[in-house]
Amino acid sequence: MREENGAATTLAIFVIFVVLISLVAIHTFEEGYQRQLTLFNQSMAIDTTRAVAATVETELNDALGTAVEAAMFEAGKRGEEKSDVENRTRDYFNQRIAAGWRYSNFKDIQVHLSDENSLILEWLPDGGLRAYGYLDATFEHLNGTKAYGIKLDAGVVPRYGRLYTLAYQIFEDAKTAPDLAALEASLNDNYASEYLTFALEPSDGGARVTVRDRYGGRAIAGD
Repeated sequence: MREENGAATTLAIFVIFVVLISLVAIHTFEEGYQRQLTLFNQSMAIDTTRAVAATVETELNDALGTAVEAAMFEAGKRGEEKSDVENRTRDYFNQRIAAGWRYSNFKDIQVHLSDENSLILEWLPDGGLRAYGYLDATFEHLNGTKAYGIKLDAGVVPRYGRLYTLAYQIFEDAKTAPDLAALEASLNDNYASEYLTFALEPSDGGARVTVRDRYGGRAIAGD
């Protein structure tokens, strides 16, 4: 009986030992799984945050280029100056920023409006306008992952400065020109290499001058 009791005791201890080992193994496995799952979710959140930040940056650079072109077009129709183009560009661009963004799994997306310090508008020798700078921005994922900042650099084709200068120069020449048709033909011939075309129409006190940039697809007119 003693041997049987001893064997039973040993068996019971062995069973308990096996159960304890199994519980420890299961706990260790669960910890490892949770750790791997946490790392995976964190990695996914980092990638998602970066992707959203890059998407917004691309969208804003496209919007900035459109804002410049729209500002040139509107200012051109009104015969306005370069400063008006700059003011319109900032206004149109900030309207898009103010509209904001919504993405699932994001706690907050903040993009500050542009100003003279964060958005630089530089007139180029060919009359085009380059817009570049850096916007303060924060992209915060629900798990706390964050990305910061937006780089701006919009390559713009239209040459508003060049068109503006030519429009008013030709406007003065047209006042004393004996033949507007001949002046128009001469201008279209001389500036063909720049992809610029001109239209002169008689108007009170001189002529209405329209200069079109065939390369950029925008025009400026002055009376």
